[in-house]
Amino acid sequence: MLGRGMITVSSLFMMLIGGVTSLRDVRLVVEPATVIRGGTAALICYRDMQGAPLYTVKWYRGNHEFYRFTPLEEPNNRVFGLPGIYVDMNQSNGTQVFLRRLDLSLAGNFSCEVTADSSFATQIATKFVDIIAPPTLGPVLKADKDRYQPGEILRANCTSSPGRPATNLTIYINEDPLRSSETSLHPTESGLFWASVQVNLKVTPELFHAGRLRVGCVATVYDVYKKSANLDFFTPETDPVPERITLNGGSSSSRSFNSWIFLFLLFFLPMLVSGQGYETFDTAFGDYYDEEVRENIALSLVGG
Repeated sequence: MLGRGMITVSSLFMMLIGGVTSLRDVRLVVEPATVIRGGTAALICYRDMQGAPLYTVKWYRGNHEFYRFTPLEEPNNRVFGLPGIYVDMNQSNGTQVFLRRLDLSLAGNFSCEVTADSSFATQIATKFVDIIAPPTLGPVLKADKDRYQPGEILRANCTSSPGRPATNLTIYINEDPLRSSETSLHPTESGLFWASVQVNLKVTPELFHAGRLRVGCVATVYDVYKKSANLDFFTPETDPVPERITLNGGSSSSRSFNSWIFLFLLFFLPMLVSGQGYETFDTAFGDYYDEEVRENIALSLVGG
């Protein structure tokens, strides 16, 4: 009697030992790693059965079971109602469960529990599933002025549209990130967040690269969302400097002015005198200043 009891205990011990070693490396993988609200996800349960038959696989959200696969039962899969979880039975089996229309409220820990047949050895793997709502629009970047002079303070603001988690905003000055900018988060009634960041920058001539100063804002959420906005400010325009007019004798402007006065007197002064005087003037100087000579004098005077 005692011997039979010892054999039973020994057999049970061997079964337990065999059960422990017949199942290992259970792990849960979520594809895609980051789930977008309203999208789909596959929860894949990997394991090494070490040749042991599968008894059952169960999937949980937190502590609530929502899907079970038991190969020896008919039907072999079952869904347990859980608000917000929609299982695609056509794509779910003993290895994976496929979920549709995932909402933000479902973000949290998901688990798969694997049990081997005969030994009933069981292992469980848990993974946090993140469900996000990226912004639907790009960031908005505004400045308080359209043009800045060196020495002035450039003030700008970048704002994201609502999302969850909050959008990460980075300010760039000529493609270089501005480390001193701080992002503020603002909740909405729908549980989303919008973000904003302020820019206060002293404008210097060195900031204008090839005549342009660019302020950029890049909005990101993990690796699933990236949009940007830019503002360009160009080199400040200066008023045109009028040409300086000097009155010294060496100035070309002064020479030109004197030449035009002489030319005026040469051609128009005879018209101002009386007809007889004009005729006398023309007769007196006609032999000396013929038409060709007058032309040469005019051209030389205009040329300075």
